Amino acid sequence: MESSILSAAMGFNLKCTKAKVFRDKFGYVCATTEGPVRIQRPDRRGRAPKDNNAVHTSNATVLGILFQHEIKECLHQNGFTVDRFLISAQNTPYFRIDDDIYTACFAQGGPNVNFTVGDVFLDVIAQVAKMHHVLFRSSIEASLPKKVKTGDEVTKSLANLTSLRKKLLKAGKFSEFDMLFLRSYEKLAAHIVSIEDEDTKHICHNLLKEENIYIYDEKIILTNFHEAASKLHLYDLAYIIKRYVKAMPQDIMPLRKILETYIENCPDIDFDEMLFRRILLYPDKFIKVTGDYYSKKRSFAPNTYLSRMEECLRMSETLERL
Repeated sequence: MESSILSAAMGFNLKCTKAKVFRDKFGYVCATTEGPVRIQRPDRRGRAPKDNNAVHTSNATVLGILFQHEIKECLHQNGFTVDRFLISAQNTPYFRIDDDIYTACFAQGGPNVNFTVGDVFLDVIAQVAKMHHVLFRSSIEASLPKKVKTGDEVTKSLANLTSLRKKLLKAGKFSEFDMLFLRSYEKLAAHIVSIEDEDTKHICHNLLKEENIYIYDEKIILTNFHEAASKLHLYDLAYIIKRYVKAMPQDIMPLRKILETYIENCPDIDFDEMLFRRILLYPDKFIKVTGDYYSKKRSFAPNTYLSRMEECLRMSETLERL
């Protein structure tokens, strides 16, 4: 793998030494004459076409990279610090080697943000709101899937959970996880509702974890836009608030304070608080944990599954109190 990474580095006109290439969670970080650069190869399921004469923009991965590149350049032009893609010798924000595509960007310095520090978290909320404000006013259009669950998918999820509940009650014999599931179902099923989202002008980062947000020179830096999609901006806000609540088991600041900070920094987009609360309370983690556990047909609950389900319950109870 390292030889292909070194070849990719050369494709971006970078010189690096093999001894100074190491793997991290997001790709390979290379020490180069220009500074530390992270080189990534997108999911092989989205590889570029082998035919060099093919229309590259017909490939899903290339479309995704071009979409990310457009977002990053737009934000950069509006004063944001982001992990911009380097332009390759092929004059694209990616470099092709056979049927593989590589991207490169300068690795960010500075520590990741800590959501448990109230002032820092509000600074992040303000920066996310400003990002949404800029992207909403831009002319960027996504030709990628919106990554929003359809009404049919939501209905199917609820029907599957309801059917599972009936089977467990009929059996009358419960494992520890079964009992947690039944308790969670009673609390969370009411929040599994379809959410209308027809406005494709919004763009979501879609992965606002602490590990994708840095502080450098007292600036909040948003990175790693590989999950970005045309999607209602409120999904980003709900996601980051859930991350905050998860990091803060107690002493959580009032939701109103968070929303006021967001609205103040994103004045162009109408804020629908009822819609936001439906998105915030939608139990996506509960649905995933339940699916992961029962698809494996386990007859016992490993501590991991139990703790994940307990966290779903804690989060739901906390979010409803906000």
